[in-house]
Amino acid sequence: MTNKILYLSIISILLLSYCKKDTTVYNITGNISNKQTGLNVNGVKVSLDAKMIKDGVYNPSFVNVKDAFTDNSGNYAMEIAEEQVSDYRFRISKDGYFDYEETVTVDELQSSTSFTKNFTMVAEAWIELKVKNTTPHGIDDKITYRYTNIEVQGNGCCDNQPNTGNGPSYNESIECKVQSDDWIKLEWTVTKNGSQHVFDDSIHTEAGNTVIYTLNY
Repeated sequence: MTNKILYLSIISILLLSYCKKDTTVYNITGNISNKQTGLNVNGVKVSLDAKMIKDGVYNPSFVNVKDAFTDNSGNYAMEIAEEQVSDYRFRISKDGYFDYEETVTVDELQSSTSFTKNFTMVAEAWIELKVKNTTPHGIDDKITYRYTNIEVQGNGCCDNQPNTGNGPSYNESIECKVQSDDWIKLEWTVTKNGSQHVFDDSIHTEAGNTVIYTLNY
């Protein structure tokens, strides 16, 4: 009787092992570098999110699956198990850099068990632009000024939209965040006494620093 029970137990274990499907594991690696300088960036948090299907129910919101950090060479690595997923999303972040995210398809990530995804990050810098009418002529004085090559977007960031100042006492100071290690182009048009003049200049930015640019007109 004991031998029969042991035999049946072994058969049950073999059947369960045979029926159980092996779970595929995906190895994800990559490198993150500074977009402007080309240097590797360490300590970057790399988060992988997914839109999951659990127990036949689809969740349209991204859920965090795995996190990793880049090493001193800017490399990261993570492993994830195969899941029922509709989309994946990478999010990368580090203090002093602009956050970045990118969505990849399931077919792209699961095309091989070894998937490589590299990124570039943009370091933060600031511009404090001081605009002042120092030679007023009358109430019709006007200045229109704008940056023309801003690449980054987000809260507190500069943009490419024009600003307008009117009157003889216009005096404005605007500080905003821009990409570092770059030449930010500034254009402005001044109207006084019915005459219009167009000017331009470039402002060089450095990572983590604020450059003050004075525009007197």
